[in-house]
Amino acid sequence: MNIFCKNILDFLRIDFFLTFKNSLLLGIAYLFIIPIIRGISNLNNIQSAEVLGQSLALVGAIILIPVTKRELETGIKEIIYTKSWSYMKSVSIRLICSILLTAFMILVVAFVMKTYHCVFPFWKYISVTVMYAVFMGLLALVFSQAGNSDVIGYLSVLGYWTFCQLEIISESSVLYIFPIIDGTVGISKLITLFSITISLLVLFVFQIKCLGNRV
Repeated sequence: MNIFCKNILDFLRIDFFLTFKNSLLLGIAYLFIIPIIRGISNLNNIQSAEVLGQSLALVGAIILIPVTKRELETGIKEIIYTKSWSYMKSVSIRLICSILLTAFMILVVAFVMKTYHCVFPFWKYISVTVMYAVFMGLLALVFSQAGNSDVIGYLSVLGYWTFCQLEIISESSVLYIFPIIDGTVGISKLITLFSITISLLVLFVFQIKCLGNRV
């Protein structure tokens, strides 16, 4: 167990900054833009849900897409090749880190919203938003893997987000899966969101396993 943990720490020491430096900078810059374009003060629960679901959840795609980066430095290659380190293990560690980073960034913004007198059920909205952000990130990952391009991943999420914003996919549509409608968390949409997120995760794991077999 100690050796396993040490291997993970060695991997993260080299890989974390390499993988997430650009996405973190982009994500932080995006978070600073949200208050300018949306406003995050004195919002009721409906307005707060709109900020969380329509704007903040996009950070999931920004942070998650880099987990499949293939640019490995020499130090990472040594860990992989000398310690039977699979590509799946590398991606799994990155995915966990990206989800934690996404949750942390959403938590920070939600806390700031609270300090600026926004009224909403904090932990309920946060948990739903994190799940929705992970859905957005996994959607981008699946498409980027299928198309062998990060750009395709970003465009897929941007397309879905745009359809929702323009109400081409309306709140009543089965394709609209952000569960908070009119300030209330819909159980059926929450179950749908959870189911689709798990399905995307399974599909992504399958894609990585297929790729790992060719590495």
